[in-house]
Amino acid sequence: MRRVAGQEDSSECVVRNCWEQWTREGTHAWKTGSGATRKTTRREDRRIVWQALVDPTVTRSTIRADVGIAIVPQTISRHLAEANLKSKRPFHALPL
Repeated sequence: MRRVAGQEDSSECVVRNCWEQWTREGTHAWKTGSGATRKTTRREDRRIVWQALVDPTVTRSTIRADVGIAIVPQTISRHLAEANLKSKRPFHALPL
């Protein structure tokens, strides 16, 4: 396991866990449904994206208050990133 971990540039623990899963289940794929459950519904996700599209200057706190659910601002940023919406900063060119 140490040799394989060195070749794959990962820890021995990762190699051991993959090997145990392979011997137990015959696969090394990630299980479906793993990870945290979503705190927002699809409808709330669409509303977050819609608000950002309608008013590009709206803040994450304003979106959170309008949606009406208890989520952290990072969740809003993640939903906007999933919709390929990125923050826009003004471009400052250097004077020539």
